[in-house]
Amino acid sequence: MSHPQMKRSYVPVTVSCIHCKQDQIVHVQPGGGCWSRAHQCVLCVNCQQEFEVMVPDAIIAGPFLS
Repeated sequence: MSHPQMKRSYVPVTVSCIHCKQDQIVHVQPGGGCWSRAHQCVLCVNCQQEFEVMVPDAIIAGPFLS
């Protein structure tokens, strides 16, 4: 019996903290085919310091430990 596949409403992107080097995952809104990068800040799950990342669209969840 096959199950219909659900369309994922996010794209997981791995980012690394510039302070403590912890890898973490953010969920990014899927783009409409145009990859314009946007600067955004993430609060590190390990050292609690903010760092800037460039991702293709808006961060909608995370960060999560990878």
